[in-house]
Order: sequence, then C-alpha cells, then structure tokens
Amino acid sequence: MRTRSLLLWALLPAAPAGVVASRSSHPFHPPMQGAPALVASFAEYRPDHLHPGIDLSTGGRTGIPIYAVLGGEIFRLKVEWRGYGRAIYLRHADGRISVYAHLQRFNEAELHLETRVEAARKSTGLRYPGDIYLDPAVPVSRGQQVATSGESGAGLPHLHYELRKDEQRPGDPTAVLGRLPRGRPPRFESLVLLPKDAGSWVEGGRGTEVSLRRDKAGNYVPSKEVVVTGPFLPEARIVAEDDAGHHLGIQGISVKLDGKLVYRVILDDFRFDQYPQVGLLLDHARSRLSPSAFTYRLARLPGNTLGQAHPPVEAAWPVLNPGGHALHWEVTGALGGTTSARIPFRVVSAPELRWEEVSGAAPDSHRLSLHSGIPARDAKSTLKILYTPIGLRTPLPCGDREVLPDGESCTFPGNPGGRGITATALIAGTPVARITHPFPLTTGQLPAPLPIQVVPGMGFVDLEVLFTGTDLYLPARLLLEGEAGTSRHELTEREPGVLVASVPLGQWQKTAKVDAEWDTLGEPVRAHLPLSVHVVYPQESLEMEDCGMQLKFPAGSIFAPTPVACSKVKGKLPAAEGLDLKGPVVRLLPEGTPLSRKATISFSPPVGAERTRRLGIYRLDRVRSEWAFMGGELTDTGVSVPVGRFDTFALLEDRAPPRILGVEPSLGEGSLVPLPRFLVRVEDEGSGLNYDGVHLAADGKELEMEYDPDRGWSTGAPSVPFSSGSHTLKLWAEDRAGNRTEHATFRMVVR
Repeated sequence: MRTRSLLLWALLPAAPAGVVASRSSHPFHPPMQGAPALVASFAEYRPDHLHPGIDLSTGGRTGIPIYAVLGGEIFRLKVEWRGYGRAIYLRHADGRISVYAHLQRFNEAELHLETRVEAARKSTGLRYPGDIYLDPAVPVSRGQQVATSGESGAGLPHLHYELRKDEQRPGDPTAVLGRLPRGRPPRFESLVLLPKDAGSWVEGGRGTEVSLRRDKAGNYVPSKEVVVTGPFLPEARIVAEDDAGHHLGIQGISVKLDGKLVYRVILDDFRFDQYPQVGLLLDHARSRLSPSAFTYRLARLPGNTLGQAHPPVEAAWPVLNPGGHALHWEVTGALGGTTSARIPFRVVSAPELRWEEVSGAAPDSHRLSLHSGIPARDAKSTLKILYTPIGLRTPLPCGDREVLPDGESCTFPGNPGGRGITATALIAGTPVARITHPFPLTTGQLPAPLPIQVVPGMGFVDLEVLFTGTDLYLPARLLLEGEAGTSRHELTEREPGVLVASVPLGQWQKTAKVDAEWDTLGEPVRAHLPLSVHVVYPQESLEMEDCGMQLKFPAGSIFAPTPVACSKVKGKLPAAEGLDLKGPVVRLLPEGTPLSRKATISFSPPVGAERTRRLGIYRLDRVRSEWAFMGGELTDTGVSVPVGRFDTFALLEDRAPPRILGVEPSLGEGSLVPLPRFLVRVEDEGSGLNYDGVHLAADGKELEMEYDPDRGWSTGAPSVPFSSGSHTLKLWAEDRAGNRTEHATFRMVVR
C-alpha cells in the first residue's frame, strides 16, 4: 500500500464562520484565536469508533497558540507516534475534561511541561512514552496558553478538541466555540431497504437502493411508491457538509412509521465502551471515511444503545398489515439545519405460487399449471404473470392458455437445451413472488453438483446455486437434514445464472447436512453438498475453519445471533510490486457485521513458504483498489490478527524494500550548514514504515529521524551542530517487514 494522507481536509484554509465569542461573559475561552472552521464534527463515523471530539482547521499551519477554555489542572499528557500524537488532558473544576490533541509543543516557559516529557522519556527509555500522569497536577487559568498546534500523531495540521463529561464519556464540545453559523441542511442521496426475513422481497429483489429527490414541500421522496412483501430494515445515505465542502456527521435522527416514533438518536454524548456499536448506528458495508460516505440505519438493532433516551421513548417496530404505509424521518446536521424525508410504501401479500405438471402435452413441449392461491376474479386486476426460460430474460408466451380458479395452465416448448421455466408474479409492475420449474432429468447420469455459496442475511440464509449456459440439468430443491428431520426448500431463479433457496435462521442453525435434489421421470435423485453451517451466538464462543482461513470468536463477540459464512474472492485484484498473495482472498459475510469483542482471523502459509515477518494480513480496500496492512502475529501454525468487523482479508508476503525518492538538502559532493534539518521522501507498498524506518547516520552516529505516513517523509536534525570540515553521511530505510534499501554513502563539507 502506497502511503498517503487520508486527512487532506486538514490542510484546507479556515472557512468563514461566526466569530468565537471572546468576551468575558462567554463561559469558554476560544481554544484558538480567530474564527473557527469545523472540519470534523462530534460522533462522526470512523471505521472502528465514533469521533469523540471536533477537529478545527489551522489552515495548514503549525505553531498556533492553544488556550485553556476553562481553568483547571493539567493531570495528564500523551506522547505517541500515531493516534493523538502530543495531547493535553485538562480537568476543570466541574469535573469535565478538555483534551487537546495533535499538538506541536507543550508550554514549557510557564508550565514546564516539556520537562515532564523528557523525564518520562528517560525513565521509560522510549521516544514515545505514551500516557504521562502528572503528580502534582499543573494548575492553569482560563485563557492561559497551554501549547501550540501541530500535526503530531495521525493527520495533517489541525487541532482535535474534546470536552468529556468524565474520563470515559465524551460529549459534544461545539458550544465551546460560541456561535457558529447554521450549516447546510443534510441531504439524502438514497434509501436502502434490506430484508429481515427469509420471505421478504423489496422492490422485486433481496434489497434495493432507491434514489431520493426533493418535492415542492422540501421533503425527500422516492420517484414511486416502494413495494415490499415482508419485514425490512431501512437505511439512508446522508450527506451533511458545510460551505467549504467538509463532510460532517449529524446530531440526531428521528424516524416515524405511520406517525408512530420507532427510532430516535441524539448524539450529544456516548461512552468509549460503546465504540463497537458504531456498526449498529451506521452500516459498515456502505460507509467509509475517505472518500466520505455515511449510511445511517433508520431502526435500532439489538445491542445498539447509542443516542438512546432513558427511559427509551421508541415504540417497537410493528408488524405491518398489507396496504399503504409511510416512513418519515428527520435528520439534524452537526451545525443544525433539519431535513425530512417521506417514503410511501406498500406491503403486499405475496401469492403462494405452485406448479403442477399436466399430462397429455404434445411431443417436445410441457404443459404446466401455475396456482397462485388468489381467486382468478381477484387476481385479474392486480396480478400479472411473466414466464421466462431459466437463465434468460426473454419472455415466453403462455401457449394454449386456460384460466383456472386460482391461476392458469400453459404449454411451453421443450426445445433442446431448455432447462425449465421461471414464473414471476408482478403487482403494479413490481415482482413480488417467483417460482422455478426445472425440467426433469432425462439422462441416466447424475450431473455434478453446481457451485453453491452461503449468503447470510438478518435472520435468514440464502443458499445460492450458480450455473452457466452449459449446465443443462438443474436441481429443483435443497434438502436440509437435522435433528427434527428433513426440510425441503425449492430453488428459485432470482436472476439469470442464480438459483436460490432461503432458509430461516432457526432452521439453518439446526442443519447437519445439505443435499441437492433433481426431479426425474421417476423418483428424484440426490447429491450431497459439502456445506458448513456456522452461527455465532452472543454468549458463546465459536471456532470457524473455512475458505482457507480460521476465525475464532470469543464469547460476547456478537450483538445478536448471526449466521456467518465466507467466500473466496475471484477476479481482478489490486497488484503491487513485491506484494505477493500467499493464499485465498476471503470475504467474511454478512459483510460489515460489527463485533462487540474482536475476533481473531488466521491464515496458514502455503507449504514450503518461509515463515518470516514479511508475512502479514491485509484488508482489501475495494473503493481505493489497494491493500491495507493490518499486521499479523507469527505463530507456529500461521499468521493471526484481531478484527472488529467483517471485511475482505488475505495473507500477503511483502518482499519489496521502501523507495527513497529524494533528500533535502540534497546529499552529494556539496556543503551543509552546521545545523541542517533533513527531509527524506520515501514510499512503501505493503507493510509500511515505523517511526524510525528511515535511518540517517553522520560519522557513524544515527540522527533521530521521525517518519510521517501522512506526508510520506521522514525528518530529523543533529542534536548538536556539525563541526567544520568533511563528514560522512549514510542513508537507508527499512519497512516493518524487514525489507531494507541499499546503503547510500555521501561526503559533505561544513564550512
């Protein structure tokens, strides 16, 4: 992975905003002078947590004075390479705690804080000693300078500020900034509807994304009424931004179903132990930080307590009767401004379709009766049946049509190579049910079982049988055997090339064996399918070995009973020189599932592969089309790393050393000033560099260099000035996998 900045917004100049009140009547002193520009808001989405504060632009500069917003005591400092970098923790008289992060330098002249840092470094022997607790604490007054702004830790220059209600409970600190201009109202890009039941259809499929537009009243609406046949989970892709284009989070969501409040979230505070719930508040599979895309759930999932009122004011999501309904939600942006959406939808009762073979058909043809369970007089005005050959989208006419009390009888040609017929029931042009009739097996040889994949959903599992144009004889159903006996699940063509059987979670978790069954002119025939059944329960541990990897779930790792599966990713994958795949690329399903406690994923290297720290586990970033290094503990059996959500992972070997792109001042036959500051530009595709990954030695003594992944450079200077005369400098770089560049030696003269 080529290192690059993910926080380019931090370099944007401060956008015009309301002037922070600095008058003595305002309770808070501004953390920085001038007009604040909010570039990241409280409770914004992050892939593994919520943003616990606000980020303020420093216009790409460092060294700006930072002030105490209230009086109190500095009781803790933090000095770490990434994360918060250099940070101050200031406890106020009322118990609240201000946190200032990504600082450049602590106040030494008045508060002697840098002296405390040096003492911690000496006592620990570490360049980055982490948390430094001050005893005694250092008192400061309101408006006193405590530090200067910087770009330490993660990100480019900016100030991260938090106002915690206590050590473990950050709150929205926006009030510290005084009056801010009301931001643009949020806008809704789309509505996402996901099924929650094995029998649920949403807009004719297994979920849909509906574009939204604003009507004359200012509400966001779909282009037409949405049709569903069963329980569903709504989500919305929401954009909240300021005039400068900074994408921000939201303050709250309120959702009503047929006028009844079913979900309300107010994000004014949360606890750090609620971090794993971010995947219940937003959908990990449809959200990302860069480029920003935030998809919020519009219903409370089990385990989600974020933003919940106490006692809860939400009503339970009702069982919806057939007919018209309305989903209405309002969203308040981080800077205020409220936007509404109104989604009319219709719940329909899906017809229970049933095939019946009719004898007496002409040679090379099939006579089938389709029963819908709906009287013909009622179905005439509401129900339309569309017939297509299996694997094709071309409509087939109903030949010799005969009307039945609850359906119709048709003759279809049995042309050579024909696999069967799929009937789709449509109401108002939307598919609401489908049934497939594969033609019977006429050969004496049983076909080989087709590829099948397990696709878990919420409360159900879809078993998908994949076929191509050369697969003539298709199974008619799947048989699931368990302690309670055998259950039959008809296979339905959901789309050309895919047959699906939907299984409720309760039945799937009791399944011990899965068979495919073909119809013949006599008795049906079966073939066993080597499928693995995995279900994780909140209070139970599970070890899953499948797809060439092992996944260990500790007890308490899941929020609700969840079917789990994996698939091997095929097709074009990101390529990087010197970064080699050492096994399958595995996608964990349901994609984006959040874990309340981290699981451990492990890959075993192929036989004969050298077990070195060059092996690591990587996550596939499909949006950027690149590999993101996660790490990996090398054990006797393989490489392991903890994961907090379901994503796509692989074991890779990093064989490529970093590349040094340039040095300032230029090294060669030339001259230096006595106290130069070196900047070495470097890039690495793969495991990346640690803070000390770039080495520069002068006359055999290494300088203290610090690598900045956001900038792609390492900087450092000699601790004492160079003496006049000739000096030998040696430069090299080493990544976390142990790959090292060749040494480059230079002779320089200090005059």
